[in-house]
Amino acid sequence: MTALAQRLRAGEPLLATFVKSADPAVVEAVAAAGFDVLIADVEHAPLEARDLHVIAAISALHGVATLARIGELGDVTRILESGVDGIQVGDVSDVAALRRAVRFRPDGTRGAATSHRAAGFGRVAVREWVAREVAVVAQVESAAGIAALPAMLADAPGPDAWFVGPVDLSCDLGHPGELDHPDVRGAIDAAVEAIGSAGRTLGIFAADERAAAAWRARGATYVAVGSDVTLLSQRAGAVAGAWKETR
Repeated sequence: MTALAQRLRAGEPLLATFVKSADPAVVEAVAAAGFDVLIADVEHAPLEARDLHVIAAISALHGVATLARIGELGDVTRILESGVDGIQVGDVSDVAALRRAVRFRPDGTRGAATSHRAAGFGRVAVREWVAREVAVVAQVESAAGIAALPAMLADAPGPDAWFVGPVDLSCDLGHPGELDHPDVRGAIDAAVEAIGSAGRTLGIFAADERAAAAWRARGATYVAVGSDVTLLSQRAGAVAGAWKETR
């Protein structure tokens, strides 16, 4: 099991942010900022597998773990060969399929090779490589996912953490962006309660540091705040706005 998987399962408080840029300077700036985990957003950013090599390598130099957030399981083998510590999968409703995707044959569907960065470009023996486990985070962000959550939580071994995605959940419930709508809030609370009652690690997205602190107080130990581009945009906007007020 990777160090990140162990830290997630142990409930160690981990602060993350999404990375949507493959620019080495941006990645290095964020990696050096003090986050515990960088989540390379393959699902919602123009990142390719080769970009993950850069993000993972730079993050490792700063002692920061990396996950690749993906929307589908089809490319898991290539993504994990980039050197990231694991995957974060969007809208999970089938734990068995997720488990098969990250396991090698005969227990799963993942192909085995060692001529890539994660296995030292062939320096790691095949037996050692296939024995390595990766960190797995499952996102719950739809009504179907929440309905399936009790059964998924009972299906062991499960993911290392369960991550509630409030924005996608609000869209699925017909209230896009209305995170305080009673239906959305009720669904989030139901997911949080189920995850906590099962003794599993709770992860969630927070818009800012205040929201992150509030979720930490509610038991979330894996919290992702914003992204590299939103943090840059918000800070730049604040500086420009303050300047304009002096005119």
